[in-house]
Amino acid sequence: MQVVECEKVVDPKFRCTYNHPMSIKHFNPRDSLGFLTWKVSRLATRELAARFAKSDIDVTVEQWRALIPLYKKDGLSQGTLCDLMSQEKTGVCRLVAALEKHGFVRRESCKEDRRVKFLFITKAGRELVDSSLDLAVASREDLVDHIDEDDLAICMRVLWQIIEPTLEADSICPEHIKDSRERS
Repeated sequence: MQVVECEKVVDPKFRCTYNHPMSIKHFNPRDSLGFLTWKVSRLATRELAARFAKSDIDVTVEQWRALIPLYKKDGLSQGTLCDLMSQEKTGVCRLVAALEKHGFVRRESCKEDRRVKFLFITKAGRELVDSSLDLAVASREDLVDHIDEDDLAICMRVLWQIIEPTLEADSICPEHIKDSRERS
C-alpha cells in the first residue's frame, strides 16, 4: 500500500483543520476496491450481453440474473428477490414486469397480504436459463482464463470475506460461503 503524506484539510462544515491522509490529488480509482469490483462487474456484464445478443437471447443480463434465484427456488417473494439481488424494490419491480411480459415469470399475490407478490419461473423461463447457461459459463471462463487458479481462489475467498458479514441468515447464498471456504 502506498504511504501518502498527510495534508491539512479545512472542513467548512465543522470549521476545523485536520490532517487527512488522502487528498483528491493523491486519489487513484485504480487503487480502490470499489472501482476494481465495479470494473470487473461491468466487464463481465458487457461480455455476457454480447454473447446473448449474438445468440439472439432477448433478455438483459440483469433480467437473466433475476431468473437464477427463481430457477433454484421457485415461489420467492419479490422482496426476497430484491434482497438477493441487492437492488431496490422499484428496480426489481421493473425487471420482473419485463420478465413477466416476455413470459418468463408469473406473479401471484399472497392470499393473506395482497401487497406481497410471489414469483414463479415459467417453462419458457426455465428453458431460457437452460439454453443460455453454457454461454454464461463460457463468458466467465473467458474472463478469468488468464488468471492462475490459486490466485482466483484467493480473490474469491477474500471477496466472500467482505460479503459474508452482510448476508442475512435466511439468504440462499450460504452454499457459496461454504464452497469458498472449502477451496481455501
